[in-house]
Amino acid sequence: MSESNNDPGVKIFAPGELIAGVVQKHRRFLEEYREEFEKLDRHLNQIEGDVKNSKDSKTQILERKEVLMEKRLQLYHQAEELLEKEVFQKMEAKTMGKIQEEIKKLKGQIQPEEEKEIADKFLDFLHKVAPDAGMDEETFMQIATKIREARNSHMEFVSIEESEKQLNEDYDSKNKELSQGRPQHKLLATKVKSHEEALKHWEKLKS
Repeated sequence: MSESNNDPGVKIFAPGELIAGVVQKHRRFLEEYREEFEKLDRHLNQIEGDVKNSKDSKTQILERKEVLMEKRLQLYHQAEELLEKEVFQKMEAKTMGKIQEEIKKLKGQIQPEEEKEIADKFLDFLHKVAPDAGMDEETFMQIATKIREARNSHMEFVSIEESEKQLNEDYDSKNKELSQGRPQHKLLATKVKSHEEALKHWEKLKS
């Protein structure tokens, strides 16, 4: 660095010193922006991974819910078939009508608590009328097992729905964070590239 002898208050920089200062400035900015970019890039990559995992989990949940509902209805249908095959032909019309009505309720869209209450009362009633209808204990247990398994399928379905609700909230939150972070990510990438190019240019002049 040299100074003017005529005016002590004015500093005159040699071309090499000016270029060195510009190079130092671009290096400093490049380091700062690159560090910020890499930190945000890692964070957004992590979120993208979380979003993908959530999406996969949502697909699995939907498939499991479908299986459970089909299983529930199939089990009630199998219980009805056993009743028709082993019981109804020996049962009074009024009693048979009551049983059919209760099965219809169980197959409907009801809450698990209500389903359990109806199922328990239904099985108690069926056990009482079983002897008069000629239904043996083994047949009753087969029917009872199918009804309880159907009820358990419904309980699992509701439990999964709660998990699905939380998963959807997390999924939406992560997607929102991605949307908010991407513009900053793009801006930082542009700044890094700009300072890399400027640094390359000035270092050539320096040499």
